[in-house]
Amino acid sequence: MEKYCRNCGVKLKDSDVFCPNCGEKAITSNYSFITKYKTPLIIIAAVAVLLVSFAVMTPQTQIVTVDNVQFEIPADYISEPSRTDVSYDGNVKSSAMGWSNDKTYIEIGVTRTPGAGINSQEVAANVGGSPTKMLGYSGYYQKYDNESYSFVFGLKDKVCMIYVSDYDAFDDIKVIGED
Repeated sequence: MEKYCRNCGVKLKDSDVFCPNCGEKAITSNYSFITKYKTPLIIIAAVAVLLVSFAVMTPQTQIVTVDNVQFEIPADYISEPSRTDVSYDGNVKSSAMGWSNDKTYIEIGVTRTPGAGINSQEVAANVGGSPTKMLGYSGYYQKYDNESYSFVFGLKDKVCMIYVSDYDAFDDIKVIGED
């Protein structure tokens, strides 16, 4: 960008501090990279803030499946290496899986009777506990001596049991249903 003396109009060199013709002090430009690219930089910063906000505010979850029943749990829960699949006399089948993060353990079990079906509400009631509604289902809640909790409920011909080591973990779980 060319500079001219504001007093006499003579073309100045970039290094001139004073006009060589009239001695007037040359105006120094504050024109910098930031000034030149101000609008694009503001747009880039705004987009970056939106992306970071979206990533932070969007809950990250995972879908887990136990015996064809899907549940949604937070993504920071890692599957425990043990999985239990049990068959009683070839009729009653039970599956359970566990997940944990740095502070909480979740175990989900599903029991079913292939073919004949079972009255899942009746079986859940026989497990015991206080009748309550949690996770969108009517079922039975229990608190254990070691500060752990469970919720047992019927889902069609299956009985689901969710065991947590911290009561607040129930807020992290969503029952999606059968896949």
